[in-house]
Amino acid sequence: MGWSSILRKFTKREQASLGSRDQGGPHRDESNPPVTKPSVAIGSNHGGDYDPNQKEKPLVDSHGGDYDPNRYNFTSSDRSNDHGGDYDPSLKAFAETSPSRHGDSSSNRNPPAKMTSTASQRFANARLPSSGIALMLMCLQRMSHQIFHHRDILKRPYSGLRDTRFLNPKDGRPTKLVVQCSDEVLANRSGADWSRTTTVNKGPWMFRLAHWATADGQPSVLLWLPACAVLTIVLLSPFPVTTKSRNNGFYESVPYKDWQYPYDARNRHENPPYNGVPSRPLIGQIERVSEPAYLCLADGMRIINVQEWRKANGSDIALEYVMVSYTGEQFVTDNDKYSLNAIGQRAANTAKVKAYWLSCSCLGSVSEREENVWRISDVIQGAFEVVIAVAGPVGVKERGELPVELLNQWGDRLWTLPELLLSPERDIQVYTLNRSLDPNQQLDQCLNTSPDRINRRNFSRFWQDDSIVGQLMAHYEGSVILSRLELIATALKCLERRHTTQYLPGDLSYSLMGLLRQRPNARKDDSGFQAFARLSLANDSDMLLERLICLLPPKPDAPWYSFQDHWDASLWDVYPRTQVCGIGNDDTVILDGARAATIRWKSFKKVMLRGNYTVLRQIAVIALTVVSPLFFAGVVALAIGSPENNGNTYGPGPSTILKAVGGVFLAFSLLVLLSAPYLIRKIYLGKVWGAQPWFFGIEGYMPLHEIEKKLFGVDLKRLSWSTTASSLSRHNLLDHKDFVNDCEGQDPTQVDTEINARVQKAARRSTASQEKIFTLVDTYTMTVTLFAAVKPPVAVLACGEEGGMQRALLCSYDWTNNTLYRETVLRMETPAFWRMSPIRRVRLGLQTRGERWGEDVALGQ
Repeated sequence: MGWSSILRKFTKREQASLGSRDQGGPHRDESNPPVTKPSVAIGSNHGGDYDPNQKEKPLVDSHGGDYDPNRYNFTSSDRSNDHGGDYDPSLKAFAETSPSRHGDSSSNRNPPAKMTSTASQRFANARLPSSGIALMLMCLQRMSHQIFHHRDILKRPYSGLRDTRFLNPKDGRPTKLVVQCSDEVLANRSGADWSRTTTVNKGPWMFRLAHWATADGQPSVLLWLPACAVLTIVLLSPFPVTTKSRNNGFYESVPYKDWQYPYDARNRHENPPYNGVPSRPLIGQIERVSEPAYLCLADGMRIINVQEWRKANGSDIALEYVMVSYTGEQFVTDNDKYSLNAIGQRAANTAKVKAYWLSCSCLGSVSEREENVWRISDVIQGAFEVVIAVAGPVGVKERGELPVELLNQWGDRLWTLPELLLSPERDIQVYTLNRSLDPNQQLDQCLNTSPDRINRRNFSRFWQDDSIVGQLMAHYEGSVILSRLELIATALKCLERRHTTQYLPGDLSYSLMGLLRQRPNARKDDSGFQAFARLSLANDSDMLLERLICLLPPKPDAPWYSFQDHWDASLWDVYPRTQVCGIGNDDTVILDGARAATIRWKSFKKVMLRGNYTVLRQIAVIALTVVSPLFFAGVVALAIGSPENNGNTYGPGPSTILKAVGGVFLAFSLLVLLSAPYLIRKIYLGKVWGAQPWFFGIEGYMPLHEIEKKLFGVDLKRLSWSTTASSLSRHNLLDHKDFVNDCEGQDPTQVDTEINARVQKAARRSTASQEKIFTLVDTYTMTVTLFAAVKPPVAVLACGEEGGMQRALLCSYDWTNNTLYRETVLRMETPAFWRMSPIRRVRLGLQTRGERWGEDVALGQ
């Protein structure tokens, strides 16, 4: 495609916008060699100046954000909105004119081909005006990136490049995220792919002015009169005295709707249709069998098809067998396979049964092998007994001495634990193939020596997690019965410590599947999490997934199967309020029944405060409300009642009454205006019994007194640190002689040097994929929480309760796949839960930032 045809793809409005925001500095595309963009004069719209001695001066946009050379536009070119977002008309114009040349996020299309470096250099060397070069370079960047598509709750499409956005509660559109930051974060400009801005004082400025006139609580004549003059101008205009409530006293809602089919739905009718009818449910069951498909007869070591053998010999003949358990690490060669068959023959003859079962011989053909693998648990349960074969250098051992190291190696494998747990309740024989002997003597010595016998209950002592394995052994023996939730959690804790050569990504879940009643079909395209989620949905697991998503792993990079919690809560300590109704792609779950609220990041807003309506406060509100109409009514009455207007200079008349009324109105108005600072303080001061629910976010750390000044105008000690809300929260006894047992939240940075160091590091040297520190202000409970996350969470999902507190998931939003990702988990007070609005089914991801984008991602750097 020629360059002239590419230029025609842009609208006139985009070319005009490029000319207004054309700026200097290096312009780099990762797919092309560095191209130097000519420097031009920079307008005040972006807050930067051109310096000929400094080629790479960072540019600051109107929101306080950095210019990102890896992106095609400046953040200030967008139209800001009420909740911290920006709209890019140029991007929309480009997406609408050539949508077919870019990939679709809903499909697995490959990204478009990138432009060659030669073409880029040819453009850079062309003698064109600066606006034309900017247009060319922008075109190159857009052609080398993938365009994603999104539908909001009102079915309105949006297309654009990947960036950080949130769902604007004002209009439901995916809106560019702008985050207010502490001064330290804004000064160091650590890596991020969202815009940054400074915090602004949003306290009622009438109250701030009244408070200024009464410095230190005492009226000052020098300050009082100027304050009265300014307040007079304001009060005589149609300006509200108090802040009104919004959203019927609820937090800002999250306008979310999931449009995609699930990967696997709990209700099969919600799966994608196939030939006009609901498709076969993906959570199909692996049927249990009463006996294996193939066995090895001890007489001659022949492999037989069990069904065909029964047809030939009669179905009423008992065909008992011995199962030989081993690990592939110890038996590798063909000679080892023969040795295993010899051990199986010896074990079957010793047990006086006709056959034995070996996984290397009895799984059938290649087409049958995969199906029979998942029925090994049935083979174990149907066996007459289970014997163990181990091989390795043993050396000289005393009589009765066990090959402990070889048994440890056998027990360290993933698939051997279910074999032990499901084996019949009798002593287990251990056959040892001593590799220290001559190869010709190993098998003879093994077969001619009596095998070691070990009580089934004593096997747990060969492993480091013997206490946990002992609980499982007791459960399957019937002495100590675990609940369904405890069984899955305990078994998974044991299995994840063991090793295996991966056959499928879901091997961990498939090994657990043998211990449960319901067994969904194994799928090769299942990830580890999807396999476990399907297993959990298929079994009555006491809402395990719903509980799991409410836990906060102590380490941010903990795997999905980590049942550890920062607050040391167990799965059964969490009471879910939601239901997982399906499984999504990319290791997500579809959650229903949650309550949600939007976190506002762009700036604070004026907060409606509710106090006791005393007589004096009511009089102050009424007086300040009516002062404006009374003042103008008095002026009009005096003007109408003047002698010049009524033509009656000497005699009494209606003018006298008008002048009297006007004088009273005017005198009352002047009295109210002179006492305005005092009356305004009476309205805003006092104890707060309620407030408009808001979640405000700040990147970085900010002390309480600064937050109160920015939020309420002055520091009135209304806010307090949360006690146990996040992993960074700290608390101690209240320092008061009369309340010796009261709990008080503390400033984490003041009482914990490690947290203070993390705050400083995140503010100075944090990249886009590393941990950052954020501050969350909850105006309904008047608490402030410091927490750690990679991206600023834009939504709060209340999904469960534990220990008298609500478990709330703080989630970031990826608009390219319409998914909320869990960044961290907070514990919130229960009243806040009932002030959140219900949200529709939401697609929730548990992956960390590094798992989603890779460790090398550094957007905004």
